[in-house]
Amino acid sequence: MLQDDRENLELQRLLNETRKLVAERQKLLAEAKKLKRETSFYPLAVLAGVVTAITAVVGVFFKF
Repeated sequence: MLQDDRENLELQRLLNETRKLVAERQKLLAEAKKLKRETSFYPLAVLAGVVTAITAVVGVFFKF
């Protein structure tokens, strides 16, 4: 009986560890997806900044 209790406790510990690892994997996958999405929008943000800077320079040039 005592051996069965120990085995059950060990199984429970292993199941909890498995659940923890699955949750951590899902968290890391979500983070990777977020970083990939941000990386794809980064060139767009840089381009928008360049266009804004050029527009400001041209606006100042034509004002004077």
